[in-house]
Amino acid sequence: MGLNVALRGSDSPCKGRLEVRDDKGQWGLVCHFGWKRENGQVVCKSLKCGDEVESGIEMTRYRDLSQPKQYLMDQVDCISNEMSLWNCGFDGANKKVCKDDKQDSFITVQCSGAVKLSLDLNGQSGKCAGVVQYKTSEGRIFGVCESDLDDKKADKICQELGCGNHRHIPKPGLFKVNQSDENVVLNCDAKDQFSWQCMESTKCAERASVICNNYERFRLRGDNNNLCSGILEKYSVTNKAWVPVQKSDITDDICTQLNCGGNFTTDYKNNSLRLTCSADVKLRNFTSTCFGTVSVSVNGFNYGVCYSKSNKGLGEQVCKELGCGGVLSEEEGSVLTEGLLTNVECLGDETSLWHCLAKHEKKRCKPTTVICAGSLDVRLSDGLGRCSGRVELQWGGSWKSINSNGWTNVNSDIVCTHLKCGTSVKKNPLSFTEGKQNQLETRHFMCESSSAKLHECLKKERPLSILPNVQIVCQKEELMFFEGDSCKGRVLVKSFNETEAKANRPVANKTEANDICRATQCGDVAHSFEIQNDTYVSVTCSGSVSVTLRNKNNEQCWGTVEVCQNGKCGGVCNIEKEDSEKICNDLGCGKPIQSQLKNPTQYHGSVTHYSVHCLNEVKKISMCRFIPISGDYCQYPAQVICTGSVKAKLEDPRDKCAGTVSLFYRGKLTPVCHDTLNAELSNAICRELKCGEFIPTTVSRDEFQKAELSKIKCQSDAKSVSECNLEDISDKGSCTAGYIKCTGWKRLLLYKKKDPCSGPVYALSGGKTQPVSAQGWGKEEGQEMCKYLQCGSYITHSNKTKGTVELWNKTYTCSGKTNIWECERDNQPSQGQLNIKCDAKPPPISLSKGCTGEVRINKEENVCSSHLDNHQMHSELCDSLGCGKVFHSWSTEMQKKDCWHFSCTGKETLLWQCGSTKGSCNKILSVTCQKGMEFGSTEKCGGKLAVKYGDRWVYVCGALNEAYKKEVCEVLNCTNGQKLVEIKDVAKEMVTIKCPGEYGNISQCVQVLKEKCTEDLAQIKCEGYKKIESPGNTGLIVGLSLGILGLLIMVFMWMNRRRLLLVLRNYRNKNGKDINIDRNEMKNMEKEDRGGEDADDRSKGSSGTEYDDIEGQNSDISLPQTHADDDLPLLPKRPNNILADQDTYEVEIENKEDYDDVMPVENAGMAETQALVDVAVDAGTGSEAGTGVNADAVVVTTEVEVHAEEE
Repeated sequence: MGLNVALRGSDSPCKGRLEVRDDKGQWGLVCHFGWKRENGQVVCKSLKCGDEVESGIEMTRYRDLSQPKQYLMDQVDCISNEMSLWNCGFDGANKKVCKDDKQDSFITVQCSGAVKLSLDLNGQSGKCAGVVQYKTSEGRIFGVCESDLDDKKADKICQELGCGNHRHIPKPGLFKVNQSDENVVLNCDAKDQFSWQCMESTKCAERASVICNNYERFRLRGDNNNLCSGILEKYSVTNKAWVPVQKSDITDDICTQLNCGGNFTTDYKNNSLRLTCSADVKLRNFTSTCFGTVSVSVNGFNYGVCYSKSNKGLGEQVCKELGCGGVLSEEEGSVLTEGLLTNVECLGDETSLWHCLAKHEKKRCKPTTVICAGSLDVRLSDGLGRCSGRVELQWGGSWKSINSNGWTNVNSDIVCTHLKCGTSVKKNPLSFTEGKQNQLETRHFMCESSSAKLHECLKKERPLSILPNVQIVCQKEELMFFEGDSCKGRVLVKSFNETEAKANRPVANKTEANDICRATQCGDVAHSFEIQNDTYVSVTCSGSVSVTLRNKNNEQCWGTVEVCQNGKCGGVCNIEKEDSEKICNDLGCGKPIQSQLKNPTQYHGSVTHYSVHCLNEVKKISMCRFIPISGDYCQYPAQVICTGSVKAKLEDPRDKCAGTVSLFYRGKLTPVCHDTLNAELSNAICRELKCGEFIPTTVSRDEFQKAELSKIKCQSDAKSVSECNLEDISDKGSCTAGYIKCTGWKRLLLYKKKDPCSGPVYALSGGKTQPVSAQGWGKEEGQEMCKYLQCGSYITHSNKTKGTVELWNKTYTCSGKTNIWECERDNQPSQGQLNIKCDAKPPPISLSKGCTGEVRINKEENVCSSHLDNHQMHSELCDSLGCGKVFHSWSTEMQKKDCWHFSCTGKETLLWQCGSTKGSCNKILSVTCQKGMEFGSTEKCGGKLAVKYGDRWVYVCGALNEAYKKEVCEVLNCTNGQKLVEIKDVAKEMVTIKCPGEYGNISQCVQVLKEKCTEDLAQIKCEGYKKIESPGNTGLIVGLSLGILGLLIMVFMWMNRRRLLLVLRNYRNKNGKDINIDRNEMKNMEKEDRGGEDADDRSKGSSGTEYDDIEGQNSDISLPQTHADDDLPLLPKRPNNILADQDTYEVEIENKEDYDDVMPVENAGMAETQALVDVAVDAGTGSEAGTGVNADAVVVTTEVEVHAEEE
């Protein structure tokens, strides 16, 4: 977005109306409030326009229709060292007006400097072409980055200079460039009047140049001897053509523009102005026809044309100028030279390379080499004759072979036609030597039509991939073969445009017969040739030909193809499928496997032949035509693998007739994929190894190896892998290696607990464990046994007295053997059992968390679970760690890493007595022993019972009997700071508790439940059990109860509200204040309560006549001052005449009720009456009677004794 600050409305980018642009791309004005000189200094500095001359509010100048309608800044506050106005403090105005009187105003800035745009054409300006640059009044030069300039920006620059639109943006380096102080990029929008207004400082490697439409191009035409002399022409943009220049239009610097010196002379030829400059320039011809290094001669000195990837049209111009057709290649030369032209750019309408746009300066550089179409030729090499072989193209003076990628029959036809060999054989039956010539890498040979010329078939794109060289056979090529046995019989000739072989023409003498023997690679003629009826000839030659397969192990059916001719043997470089079939069939080795050896065998002989060609009539490989190699290098001679070479092997560090399956295939043992090992293939392997039949229950192993074998198909009766169908055998890449066990499986082992590498030796086979006899054992046999047991070196052995147990029916003799199974002999032993001692001390084994966790070797290395899936061995492991028996084991997925793999039979008592190896694994083993379990419950000393093993809690399925519960409570130890089991921590799995007849503790009774639990979960209640009430239910019940109680109290108080009011007021005045009671108040309330009952009804049954209603008195009430209970309010004195009568009133008052209509009274006119009131207040626990109106509920019971006084 540039600087986001600009000065507009003037004739210079360094003065005018100040505009700013926000991050949304919206332009706006700046309000004058708070404006100061430092703000203007920041503006001028950011625009690189010198110092601030003046700045401030303006209402008239620099105004135009394009100015923004809103203000984006106000109260700008700079301190003059900011890089941009946007770095200063300001208020975001975003309003339509600035002054209060609604008149338009804005900030204007005038800077001291100026910026001038120009195009520098090799030191000249004003030519509408050159390097784009800005120059400030201080003399600083700013360039524009080449990578930033596009057509729109180039048009703006040319228009700003009055040069029209741009015509061309040259590549960097076309013009001489002055050193710039700084470079900028242009981020312009439609509002920018000057390109400088949208500049932004940056760094870049190349500066931009522009050629505008108004730039005048000149050329000289008509003199090849001197490129600086000829008819002067100028390109007319209007006419889009070259037109002659009149003498009056010639400027003094015309020769300078033509790079032809300074002085010139003119004359007229055929009414055209001829110009001759002072320089003498020639384009030098190539040293060879139509290809070579481009150079020019200037005043007798030769200069190269420097190569650059930015050169444009150079090769086309040179080939056209020298009459060599089109350009095929333009490359960099290899030797430094003195160059003169750099960054050449030809537009295509020049008369000479010299008149192309270029940078003219002397410099050391690598020159440009050009190959034109006139230099091409083609041939066929190392074939049977002139019309067959490897296609080679003459390219730049060297013969190059052609990549076969994308090669078509049309291409072959054009080559054969060019060589006058007819058309091509559509399917090439021959294979020729690749030759020493390099392939043509810079071009792709592709003819688009059968009439194309050679140079029209060369495409500039490179071949998509590197494939073997193109080899073709044209129809006019002929071959000669013997019909019968090798090197004797009738001679046949067949050309490639014929469907059948025909008898060779009769030969007239022995010389011609010798030629036949040599042509068929059979030496010289051995006997006189015979002509029969002048139609064919029968010849017997002295030589012989044989073919076999060689390898370093002298094994049959695989190896390097070796051809012996006349006593001289050598390898063959290439063999086709049909040839391999003949070889395997001739040697009785089955069929060929269509694959090469992984590691080519080291063939010590030389490679004497390149390929083999057989006619359909030939049945034996020795009768085919072996095409000799001609001074070529063959990296690997051809090799053939027949099905008869594939052998099976079972690899295991300890087992015989069991292990990872490998096949001897392609010259090495290669593992077989587990998915391929079906019953048919597995049985074929077991039978081939004389190991009986395949045991179907064998599980797969987690070996991860590369380049495994798959797609092997066997019949059910196959007795070896070589009898299987191996035609589709392939590498799967990476897969799980297959593992099988045969019925003949056996292993030697130790299983006593004392030491993993010492003790009696046993043999396990056919489900029986038998002692191994010590008969014949010595140091050599002991060393092989310790190596086999993976127990280091042999120390000693002893002979345990023979008991009644039957001994293993094998003895061992290891002289010259490499493993213990090779030492085995079928002899019935007579001595006692072998007891061996080896020196190895295996590393310690542990669990990561005491009696539970990952199985670790040396505390760090993991154990793979897929091999060690034997429950018995897990128990032996727990037992060896003092953790009881195993409770549970599981595997954990992880990224593949090296782990220990153990292969156990279940007879061992120590893990290191198993077979072990290290390899890749993605499932590691974890074990929980009985002592690694933990009991817990969901409540303190009770609740649901849970068991923890590993890192998870699980519930117990099924109720426990009392004996089990007692033992669980003892183990739980809940009174000692028990941590409760939280429901969220409990896994979905479950266990059950079922004890055997005899057991030591309850942990031995826990079993993993493999089926769904159909019973209730086990619950326990131990001593100290405390049930945890559900917070949610208790709160609900209490809340409802309190709510109902409160509602009843409120109803009761409402019904008795008026009776309580008077008592409450008296109670409030318990400190002795005088009160007046409205004598009609009680009466009115009584009346309201009784619904208007008359006085007679009210007085019925009363012994106190009118005094029964104490509220009906009219006399004053006197309050005694000596009452003992300050908490009780006083009532009027009872009259004497009713002293004997006593009425008691119980008054209940309801607080939280305001009675605005009831007013306290000081005197009620009851001077002759006195009442004694006893008040009992229940204000709840901790309350004090009379605290009154803010209590939730106050019930006041008042007993009123009314006495009558004598009048």
